[in-house]
Amino acid sequence: MGSSVLAALLLLLLQPPFGGCDKIYNAMYSDLVSVPCVRLLTKNGEIGCSTDGRVEGTLRLYDNDFQAVLSSPPDGKVAVAVPQALFNKSVVDELRATMDLAGILVLTIGDTPTAYSPDEKTPQSFMAKIRGQNLHEWNLQGHVDPIIHQRYGFGIVVADKQGSEEVYEKAKDNEQSAKNGDFQAFVAEFNYPMYANGNSIDCLKRATCLPVGGFSVWTTLDRLNATSNRKVVLATAMMDSSALFHDMAVGANFYQSGLVALLGAVKALNQFNSSLASSSSSSSSSCLSLDQVEKKIMVAILQGEQFGYVGSRRFAKDLKEGLQCEQPSHKYSDMCVRPYKPSTLFTNINLTQIDSIIEVGAIGSIGNDGRGGGNDVFVHRSHLRSNDKIASENLQQLALNLSSSSSSSSSSIPLNFTTPDASLRSLPPSSIPSFLEMMPPSMDVGAIHISDSNSSFKDPFFLSRYDTNITASQRLQLCDVARSVARLLYGAAGGGESANVSGCLEAIDSEVDCEHIIQLFDCFTQDQENGRECAKSIMGDDSSSSTFQSDDLTNHYTSVFLLVDPPRIGGFPAFLHSYLAKMLIEANGFGAAYHDAVDPVIEFDYAKDKWYVRGGEAWSNNVSAIPSMIFTESNWAFGIGTRLFRRESPETQLIMLTLGLVLTTLAGLGGFFAKPYILQNFNT
Repeated sequence: MGSSVLAALLLLLLQPPFGGCDKIYNAMYSDLVSVPCVRLLTKNGEIGCSTDGRVEGTLRLYDNDFQAVLSSPPDGKVAVAVPQALFNKSVVDELRATMDLAGILVLTIGDTPTAYSPDEKTPQSFMAKIRGQNLHEWNLQGHVDPIIHQRYGFGIVVADKQGSEEVYEKAKDNEQSAKNGDFQAFVAEFNYPMYANGNSIDCLKRATCLPVGGFSVWTTLDRLNATSNRKVVLATAMMDSSALFHDMAVGANFYQSGLVALLGAVKALNQFNSSLASSSSSSSSSCLSLDQVEKKIMVAILQGEQFGYVGSRRFAKDLKEGLQCEQPSHKYSDMCVRPYKPSTLFTNINLTQIDSIIEVGAIGSIGNDGRGGGNDVFVHRSHLRSNDKIASENLQQLALNLSSSSSSSSSSIPLNFTTPDASLRSLPPSSIPSFLEMMPPSMDVGAIHISDSNSSFKDPFFLSRYDTNITASQRLQLCDVARSVARLLYGAAGGGESANVSGCLEAIDSEVDCEHIIQLFDCFTQDQENGRECAKSIMGDDSSSSTFQSDDLTNHYTSVFLLVDPPRIGGFPAFLHSYLAKMLIEANGFGAAYHDAVDPVIEFDYAKDKWYVRGGEAWSNNVSAIPSMIFTESNWAFGIGTRLFRRESPETQLIMLTLGLVLTTLAGLGGFFAKPYILQNFNT
């Protein structure tokens, strides 16, 4: 690093006493603003990315104009810059087969892909196999051996736009040097050491990883009653998304579109119910309120669904088994410390009370936008259990009837709710099986999933960092879906028994707030820098903004599960909890509640203060029999990151070494000859 070091030394000599170190560092290194691929583990082993400490490589460029790196890679480790349109598993495989990779820098410059998914063709096929479901290929952009499930022993990062431009210019400079036979000076250093290795069972035992998960949020639209056996209509949506680069998991279509539509429906129903309570008109009195209808409406927004449906599986298990709280919290009335439950309110409802499940999935790709076309919305029914057939068909037909009877539409072309291909025997990726597989076999449960897709995804960016937005017309269609979902929930709960059903449904239609729904969608997908302000604009100045530990409401990776007091739960779940609590506190008396979203196969050992896999010793010789993948995320050191610097040629380094030796020799000789003079004149 010859001249860079010399420049740094000169800076040091010219510095004031304070702040010199930072300036020296900045003169030598350029820290890259980037998002990394990190190490995850499953019961089968490691996936994702890591490095063995700090690893540096000569910066080279792979693009349509510069592919010489494949034919003449430099000696030693290489850091390859790849424009985003070219980054995929095939390119990664080609690069690591050709050279010793220090890492890959994905550049956010140039065109974006027209279609890209890092996931498999059958999403979460491992869960489909465990559940005995058909392995249907929903994701046509997926792969048999997807990049999101690979293990890479080098860093892979996405650089921001400014950093990408810097990397591109330096990599291009190195390419020109390589072409001329000159020294390639620019280097990238990756520092992503991960502590966990082996598999999830091992790392949980060693406490070098944490379970992937977080917190689901649930509520009801009227008051809880522990002694009531009233049947329940459960409405669900997924809270989380994923991507190879977790911090870029926006998931505009998968699955924020469905979540926003469900929230819009809940708001409309609550406003409708409030209007009934405050109105004395005969038309309003002919409508049943939400506490008068036959069934209770329950809403669950589920976390961790992209990692083995851990949120829905844990929630269903707890609704079935209830809770024996060994140590209630003395600080929070509804919390159990051991076993940990952020709220015990779920014990007021039993799983067997649920007789209908309505899931709102990805509905953001409706319309003629060049990505599938058509204004069809598909109402899929469950085929998981044969005894649910009639109940599911009836619920499916109710959805079709109530949506077609709506005269309101926010978009220019009304939506067409329809059934998928008759030959299709599989749901789109869904939380529904988590609940059905815990139900008694004798129960008849109607279960449907509402989606923009028939037999394959319309949106070509499943679990991709490019799933960031939808068109203006599709935003409006979120309102139409919300309107139909609100009607369906009311009808499924027994609102059809109202004396003036059509008038009641029209009243619900009028309460759907399209502007609010679009505002929610934009907060969840577009406004990355001002999450707190976005939350306040939706909830008002009285929102509990202190619970939002992140300014970004657009990152929907679930993260890791931690046992914390409810006020310390932050991020997206905290916003959803506060949003629903403020909306529904008068209607249900409790607002909203958290539920732990962590794999039900694992439990926390309070004596040893770490997680373990239930029956772990029994599984040790046959991990494939464990009914879950057990996703965990590795712990890592503080200060991970990527930086660039200039490395001087061996010739320059030799000159600098020689100069250093000469200066050292001269200093020694000067001291030797000056010694008699110093002793004579400064003898004390």
